[in-house]
Amino acid sequence: MDEKIELQKLKEEYPDVFKNIPDDIAKIILSDETSLKISGICLKNGVKDEVKIEKASYLITLTLLGKLPAEELNMVMEKELGISQDVARKIQNEINQDIFLQIKDSLKKLYKKGLPKETIVEEKPKRPPPKDVYREPVE
Repeated sequence: MDEKIELQKLKEEYPDVFKNIPDDIAKIILSDETSLKISGICLKNGVKDEVKIEKASYLITLTLLGKLPAEELNMVMEKELGISQDVARKIQNEINQDIFLQIKDSLKKLYKKGLPKETIVEEKPKRPPPKDVYREPVE
């Protein structure tokens, strides 16, 4: 019962932030367990600096608030935390499993699309250059 009262107070104090956020996402954001999970995932993947862990938590919170698409999370973490692409991908995959999966339906509604399955970087196939129609044939 206390959680509902606390959540209601936060919604009243910060209406712009929580206006479009479903209750289950708000509970995840405010949960101490979520912070511990994020910290544990970062430590497990070799991110031991507290400042970097806090930045990771902030970026994940932005995703939960609908401000940073989940598809971009690992790229932003790589850049902002100064970690390798592989480590960022591992962290995101664990975050997807341990946090985002619990609230998948609410996140879909928030973003109006689904979560990425595994983060895979794909290269687009190159197109052949277009034929130059202005060039005169050489004899």
